[in-house]
Amino acid sequence: MSTDKRHFPDWLAVSHKEEELNRVLLNRTEGPVRKLLSGLLVDEEIHGYHSYANVVSVRRLGYNDHGPVHARLVTYNALKLLRLLHEGGIPPSLVVEEVAAYEDAQVAVALAAFVHDIGMGVARQHHEWHSITLADDLIQKYLAVVYPQNRRLQSVLRALTHEAIVGHMAHERIHSVEAGTVLVADGCDMSRGRSRIPQALERDPMVGDIHRYSASAILRVDLQKGATKPVRIQVQMENASGLFQIEEVLMTKVKASPIIPHLEIAAHVGDDPPRLYLS
Repeated sequence: MSTDKRHFPDWLAVSHKEEELNRVLLNRTEGPVRKLLSGLLVDEEIHGYHSYANVVSVRRLGYNDHGPVHARLVTYNALKLLRLLHEGGIPPSLVVEEVAAYEDAQVAVALAAFVHDIGMGVARQHHEWHSITLADDLIQKYLAVVYPQNRRLQSVLRALTHEAIVGHMAHERIHSVEAGTVLVADGCDMSRGRSRIPQALERDPMVGDIHRYSASAILRVDLQKGATKPVRIQVQMENASGLFQIEEVLMTKVKASPIIPHLEIAAHVGDDPPRLYLS
């Protein structure tokens, strides 16, 4: 049987949502991180990993989106979180430790966020470690593109990227602002669009159903300057089932993140007064 990708257009095709997010990411970045993204966003090898990770996640296991759109949303969220922290007086660990600049921290955060889930194509369990195995050559390749004359900085950012990938499931302790930013950014992708495909598939009840149905209640997630802290994560939902996403998914990641002291979370259920976390 031929494996030509033209016979499988549904899972390998580039969606309109991906194209829209590509434009947003490139329009809102500059410098080294934009140079990085200009390559990552059109890399066919990474697209193959993302697309197959979604086949495994959604079709085989019944989980939410872990593919190309999720990767782009987490990258966008992570860069915005890093900027809000920076503007709020919380610099990246690389800056505090006098190792590299804010722009270099952006590169590590974007790189880790973009490839953090490609290991889902191998297995759900320990997929963060599988992501590192699959992505490490790509990590080294793109760091060499962005910093062709600086092997020292390539090494530093490779290690930091690994930390952020390993830490994104909150199974391993992490200590940098950069890794903590990727961890929280991953948890922030929980709106109903992420559960659209698995909800549309006809199947018997499965273990992961609560993730899909709770995510379908989340209307939007906004990252903005906080009232008393550098960052507010504002979640609008149409019913209380969305609280599972906050209390069991997002808060699990937030509690494991080094940036928890700098966050406040507001959950809006319909027209009720918001539930405030960490305020």
